[in-house]
Amino acid sequence: MNQTITITKKQAEQILKATYPNYGGRKIKVEFSNKVYFYDTNWGGGSRNTYVAVRSDGKSAKLNVPAPWVNIVEGTSVELPADVLIVEHSIFCGKDCGITIYANPVHLPKWLNA
Repeated sequence: MNQTITITKKQAEQILKATYPNYGGRKIKVEFSNKVYFYDTNWGGGSRNTYVAVRSDGKSAKLNVPAPWVNIVEGTSVELPADVLIVEHSIFCGKDCGITIYANPVHLPKWLNA
């Protein structure tokens, strides 16, 4: 079972700087999971999710998604190592639905105390 908590923009400040530095919203949550599923990776009906991975050393990498007809990323999942966060920015029907930070469950006790 996945655990999700809502956090403030201030709490996510360093993560946002490394992944989505221009994010202006305030909807931010952390989901603790062993796996991350990539979905809605191409625009469709005004909806899309983008993903950026960030390691504990601060290095980040954006998930580059090919055109829909050759998209091998859509619908796949990856195991989430303890030293990596995957950050998702969701747009649904043109509306910003916020940021989800996927973290390995080993970090849950630290976040619950924050």
